[in-house]
Amino acid sequence: MKQVSEAFVPGDRASELIPLMKSKGYVDLSARITSVDGGKLVPVLPGFEKEMAELGLAMSTGPAYSEASRPPMERIRERLPDFPADLVERLPDKWEIAGSVITVKMDPELFQYGEILGKVYAEVLGAESILADVSGVSGEFREPDMRLLYGEIGESVKLENGIRYCFDVTKVMFASGNLVERKRMGSQDCTGETVVDMFAGIGYFTLPLAKFSNARKVFACEKNPNSYAFLVKNIALNGLTNVIPLLGDNRAIAGGHFADRILMGYVQTTSEFVPKALELAKPGCLIHYHDTFPVGKEYAMTQEIFDRYCGNGKYEIVGMREVKSFAPSVSHYVADIRVF
Repeated sequence: MKQVSEAFVPGDRASELIPLMKSKGYVDLSARITSVDGGKLVPVLPGFEKEMAELGLAMSTGPAYSEASRPPMERIRERLPDFPADLVERLPDKWEIAGSVITVKMDPELFQYGEILGKVYAEVLGAESILADVSGVSGEFREPDMRLLYGEIGESVKLENGIRYCFDVTKVMFASGNLVERKRMGSQDCTGETVVDMFAGIGYFTLPLAKFSNARKVFACEKNPNSYAFLVKNIALNGLTNVIPLLGDNRAIAGGHFADRILMGYVQTTSEFVPKALELAKPGCLIHYHDTFPVGKEYAMTQEIFDRYCGNGKYEIVGMREVKSFAPSVSHYVADIRVF
């Protein structure tokens, strides 16, 4: 590993000297400032040994740990030395990455500093654009509420488990918490099957299933015109020829009892669409039913829904798993249900 010259800055002088050393151009910004007992070891560029001596700092040689290896929040806070102390702990420490675009959840009190925060986050995280997720998603189309902090608004491509998802974070949602379920859809054996995705979105579940499961044909239905446009684009982007996109309400899908498998990747009002799913399902069809339930009641409430629409003994819950937490004491679940 490359070695660098380091100046030992005592802890009680660090807040004064380190900003001064950076402003004078003494610090090697490609290497990491490290914490040691009693102070900090600051990497110094060659030729400034005399200046370090004048500051009363002892020099040594050590490994040049990359600046990029430091925790991002440490680097972000360091670039905001004059930021109000009472707001530092409210800085977003989690983010979603979609290609060159990053979204953060931000306290509204921080919006007045949006431009400077966006620039710092972009520099540290290597992003071209930073957007704040103002209030999550809402409405029938689950549309996001985003505020641009830095860069430009536009499309980005997220690569996940061999699938490319193209989308605009200001127009459509992308639920990172569904990662395991998207991967599971790609691992299904759908050889020869006709599949219907009733809530396709931009292809969250459609794309991995169509690409990796050996399904014969996938009908992907989406009502939101923005999501549908990205669905069509993503089908082409991933080179898929077995997906038929359908724009409109899934209750208008023509035909009956032709589906070997049905994806119902929606939540909260999913039960309203069970009659249509049963109309599309062949005997023996497997339905991947998503919904939100109070923790511990997911099995009983799923039974209640399918008893109501399907009839006791005409279905079997063959699997139940939690997708992610949805609210306090409420989770998003997916049930695998075989109908007869």
